[in-house]
Amino acid sequence: MKTLWKKLSDTYKISISMLLLIVLIQLSTLIYIWKFESKVLLDKERKNLSYALHQEAKDLEKHLNSLKKELKFLSSLELMDDVLVSDVDKRVTILLEKKAKDLAEGIVLVATNTKRVVASSTQEYRVADFLKIEVALFASFDRKKKIGELQLLYPLKNLADLTMHNPHYHLWLSSFPKEEYANREIVVSQKVDILGKEERLFLSYEKEYALKSLKEIEKILFVIFMISLFLLLFVVWTLSKRQVKILEHTKEVLALKRTFLSTMSHELRTPLGSILNLTQHLMVSPNIKDDEIEMLGRIENASEHLLGMINNLLQLSKLESNAMVIKQEKINLVETIEEMLELVEPLIEEKSLVLKREFSVKNADIRSNVNLFKQVVMNLLSNAIKFTNRGSIEVLLVEFDKEYRLSVKDTGVGIEQKRQKELFSEFYQAHIGESEIKHSTGLGLALSQKVAKLIGGNIEIFSEGRGKGVTATFSFISL
Repeated sequence: MKTLWKKLSDTYKISISMLLLIVLIQLSTLIYIWKFESKVLLDKERKNLSYALHQEAKDLEKHLNSLKKELKFLSSLELMDDVLVSDVDKRVTILLEKKAKDLAEGIVLVATNTKRVVASSTQEYRVADFLKIEVALFASFDRKKKIGELQLLYPLKNLADLTMHNPHYHLWLSSFPKEEYANREIVVSQKVDILGKEERLFLSYEKEYALKSLKEIEKILFVIFMISLFLLLFVVWTLSKRQVKILEHTKEVLALKRTFLSTMSHELRTPLGSILNLTQHLMVSPNIKDDEIEMLGRIENASEHLLGMINNLLQLSKLESNAMVIKQEKINLVETIEEMLELVEPLIEEKSLVLKREFSVKNADIRSNVNLFKQVVMNLLSNAIKFTNRGSIEVLLVEFDKEYRLSVKDTGVGIEQKRQKELFSEFYQAHIGESEIKHSTGLGLALSQKVAKLIGGNIEIFSEGRGKGVTATFSFISL
């Protein structure tokens, strides 16, 4: 999976990353809601419930007081004087029955004199089942003389479970305790005055319904999360299948390329070798004139250039196909680098360049492949000489914590910074279009980097810009 991710294009990486970000945001939102938002919503519902309870308490007190006012009005009727003379015809009873029916709620109205019940709206009732509201009856001819009482009996069952518009609300008085479900209900309470008696009024709301809107949001978010996750997996699966096909196709193309390069290189090496041998044979022949020798020299240079390019292509093909076997040998770094410097010294002297060297290593012996190591060093030295016409070439060798660094610094033409990114690409030439510089195949650095990595190393090229020289650093370790 890690290898596949590295090989994906930036567009694919951005698409997958964006989808993954969306999924993470949704998951984070869900977790936040599950952990924190529920508490916030419950607190808010508790405040709303307290407000609703305050209104219900006011309504209950208002309702009971209005019943008391009705009772006082009824007691002021002159008809109630009949109680005094025990003229209990059916008038008082009919009046009480009619008024109790109007008031509803199971209310019972009772008229008494000082000794007994004279009339009531219903004949069968238990006083213990009612809350009693009573007012005095006074004689119409003497408002200071009490002749009895008028009572309104309010059913206690009405107070035990007060009617609410919302069926998921439950309202009750402390005199009629209700089992509290702390895990299932939100409960708030406050003190109320019930006809001069202090009570506590409770209001509860089922959590399932209090959090219903939140649960709906959670469901929607969860569905969106699952859809996003599915899309992410689908995109990854689709891209991976496509990428596998691309990789397989690329492998086939690379295999064909390696086969072509290998075959072509082998086919070209034989005739080129023959041309080079014949040219060199003619150049030493006593019958060749000077102008012909010059022409043959050009043929020789061109043939060597082509042969070098073919050899590079062959080696590149072997490296890409992992066909090269690395033989580890003991190498003395200082001696090997000095040997390479001796080979290029005539070229340095030819350009009148100053060669500086500094080798500061504690242990100069390492294990690596001699030929491959020499190839990398020779390429760096050749490039420095090739692109330097005046000044100096400085060769430094240092050691940092079991890692060695060979730096070849020149005062040559330098490289524009924007062109330094592609230096290790095959056939890339940083100085293309500059007629004063002799061009090569553009395979040298690409090949050297592959060889360097093969023996556990890496090459870095740095230049401050055009005309400011180049520093090539070969970092490597002992295998």
